[in-house]
Amino acid sequence: MSFDSKAQNMKTEFGYWAGTVKKWFKSGLPQLEDIRPGVLDADLIRGSAPIYPDSDELVDKNIMAHFNLDPYLAKFPFDISPQFKYRTLEDNKEHRTYIDNYGLMQKAIKSSASIPMVMDYPIKNRKDFYKYRENYDDDYSGRLPENWEDLAKNLRDRDFPIRLGGNPFGFSFLGRHLMGEVGFMTTMYDDPGLIKEFNEFYLDFVMDYWSEILGSIEIDCVVILEDMAYRSGSFFSKEMFAEFMAPYYIRFIDYLRQFGIKNIIVDCDGLIDELVPLWAGIGITGIFPIEAVNDLVKIRKEFPHLQLLGGIDKKVLFADSNRKAIDGELKRILKVMKTGGYIPHIDHAVSEDVTWENFTYYRNRLNGLIDRA
Repeated sequence: MSFDSKAQNMKTEFGYWAGTVKKWFKSGLPQLEDIRPGVLDADLIRGSAPIYPDSDELVDKNIMAHFNLDPYLAKFPFDISPQFKYRTLEDNKEHRTYIDNYGLMQKAIKSSASIPMVMDYPIKNRKDFYKYRENYDDDYSGRLPENWEDLAKNLRDRDFPIRLGGNPFGFSFLGRHLMGEVGFMTTMYDDPGLIKEFNEFYLDFVMDYWSEILGSIEIDCVVILEDMAYRSGSFFSKEMFAEFMAPYYIRFIDYLRQFGIKNIIVDCDGLIDELVPLWAGIGITGIFPIEAVNDLVKIRKEFPHLQLLGGIDKKVLFADSNRKAIDGELKRILKVMKTGGYIPHIDHAVSEDVTWENFTYYRNRLNGLIDRA
């Protein structure tokens, strides 16, 4: 990611649906390790190494070994919730209704892995926010992983990369997580000061809390989750971004640089052509996962020093595709690979639509391109 022409690029994938891996076992993927019982087909199996050696994290060992892949950025555990006690309100054969550690009332279907339906959000107005933030204090010991000192010591000698951040921390995502999409968006008009107080509070809290982690562990990358675009474009205008998000990004980036963090990545789905110049202009160093709705080559031309991760259209690996289409996609991304600062992989988790035959051809071809580059 430093644009060093002599550096070896990573051979890696972000992750896979569990159903994809199960399907590939039947199609020829050597099975070194089974998927544990109870894992649903749409659950994410990460392409990263486990933080703990004996962790129960869903991480891939089968595909990584078969294609000699490097582990993806491992997600370092953190908790910015008010640490409410998890409560089950209803549990039957079809679904479970519960209140989670953030105070969201949610309903989850048991038959498949899907995003739960939120039935109630904890913050609806300024009064709710003031009451909600009273549940936070400056004792971060209970937010650090178990066996903290031993873990910090063990991770100093690791051979895999670590990222800090992601779900649900972001300067639009967290507010939408706690207020709901409609609540957050309308509050920017009805009570803009509340959105600013919200981001100010959580920025201060995260910086104090993460100082405990950053002071003990070398973090390779920080991820800010936003998901603030859909396939047709951004949820936010540039004026909204400038008023409600940019000031907090700038402070946060300055804070991270004091700890020597060089890779500051925004995680955003959808069409981001309106957003890329806004992030690049305030010091964000990279974007993930560059979904296929975007023009990867164009982004690189316009922002030659912006780090990119992902960008490979998984649809060229579906059953109705062919090797010519796969070669065409690899030819396209090779242009970006040659400029550096780009880790190529499929634009999100690999779904069940991707066939084992097509994935095998794609991954072997991409590995070869990386070796020759």
